[in-house]
Amino acid sequence: MAIQTVDLRELNKISNNVYEACLLIAARARQINSSRIAKKKENEILDDMDMYDETDIYDRELMKDIKFEKEINPTVIAQQELFEGKIKPVYETQKDNE
Repeated sequence: MAIQTVDLRELNKISNNVYEACLLIAARARQINSSRIAKKKENEILDDMDMYDETDIYDRELMKDIKFEKEINPTVIAQQELFEGKIKPVYETQKDNE
């Protein structure tokens, strides 16, 4: 799914500041992307630890080429989460700073 343009009035319903909403979407997209990278690195480490004979290794490499996962853009996911109310801005108060 591609990123869709959003009417600024829709963003104003969610947040009083459009720029704040964009920063919130960007921050959530970075979180999603970093978790995906961590999962891929973990899977690579687990794959390297396994011991297989030659035929099994050949089959595994063939299967990796065949199954291609197309992932949804993290920005699209973050944008949907914002409009669904799953993510919201959190403000620090003066008591939190002290």
